[in-house]
Amino acid sequence: MCFACDAYGDGGLWYLNPKNFARQLYKVKKPGEKASDYGTDPETQGGARRAQQMEVRFTDPERFQQIVKEENIATRMGLRGIPQAIPLQDAFRVVEMAYPVAAMMCICRKTYRGTEETNIDEYSCTGLGPGMLKWERWPERYRGGVHFMSVDEAKEWLTKWNKKGMMHSIMTFGGSYVGGICNCDYPDCAAIRNRLDYGFEGSLLKSHYVAKVSYDKCNGCGVCVQRCQFGALKFEVTMDKANIDMFRCFGCGLCQTGCPRGAIDLIERMSIPALREVW
Repeated sequence: MCFACDAYGDGGLWYLNPKNFARQLYKVKKPGEKASDYGTDPETQGGARRAQQMEVRFTDPERFQQIVKEENIATRMGLRGIPQAIPLQDAFRVVEMAYPVAAMMCICRKTYRGTEETNIDEYSCTGLGPGMLKWERWPERYRGGVHFMSVDEAKEWLTKWNKKGMMHSIMTFGGSYVGGICNCDYPDCAAIRNRLDYGFEGSLLKSHYVAKVSYDKCNGCGVCVQRCQFGALKFEVTMDKANIDMFRCFGCGLCQTGCPRGAIDLIERMSIPALREVW
């Protein structure tokens, strides 16, 4: 199990622990007390903190590398949120546990593209839990509104984005509280880019699985290579087969669900000694 499971899993996967779906978001305010501002609440400062750190990258590169090390230590100590890649089958298990489930705008695509998703045909992010019942309190985050879904609708929704080539990751709010499932791709996902481009482990942990090719089944079609968001898949010219670098694999399962021959399996990360601490 990963360090997040050690801290929050009670012996299992942390994002399947019911305790992490039950955080009390509604707080009784004292007379005259105002609701916490989304930008100043300590539990929601991750984006602002990361923006300040990225400025240091240009002004003091050496200091920036030290910041990355410090942030990664804080992540492993449980002092930061813990977004984590998950395969589609685990995403199904999450929406079976959470209530309510809603489709909504992706804040990353708003940030990177300057566009807003305003209806169910455009929404690409998935919100979970009681926080969705007060979404209107954060108009900048949920400007495009939300669309509530049943469990079956949510599974169809996730499957749709998976087929399009989006990987899934747990979105956290306030430590280990499971607040959503992001549908992500490298070009416009802050979590993936902060991890791959700059080394911030706390932006996106690798999943509890790694992908493995069955060479007897693989015919070298290359579909899986096109779907990998992490550069872990290459075409092995001498064998005419796909090859997976397990150290770079995030275990999201996009290659598995996209393989037309069923030639890729997901195996437990902990079953491979060299990968047990590669999160």
